Amino acid sequence: MKCPKCGSENVSIEMVQVGGKTKKSGNGIGGHANNMARGITAMCTLGMSNLVWKKSKGGEKTKTKNEKVCLCQNCGNSWNL
Repeated sequence: MKCPKCGSENVSIEMVQVGGKTKKSGNGIGGHANNMARGITAMCTLGMSNLVWKKSKGGEKTKTKNEKVCLCQNCGNSWNL
């Protein structure tokens, strides 16, 4: 591969993170039932059950977008593939 600016073949290719998106989902029916049962048990045990039984928070999924970027080692020019 040649640099379009200086014509050198001393070029490195790297993957660069361009952007990302996080998608959050809710608890659903099972999570709400779990949190309700946790609350009732906490009232009966004066809050001691909350030390071991944690609240359902839902889930997250993150998607990242990557691009190949070339960088000339001689002149410093960079371009996308």
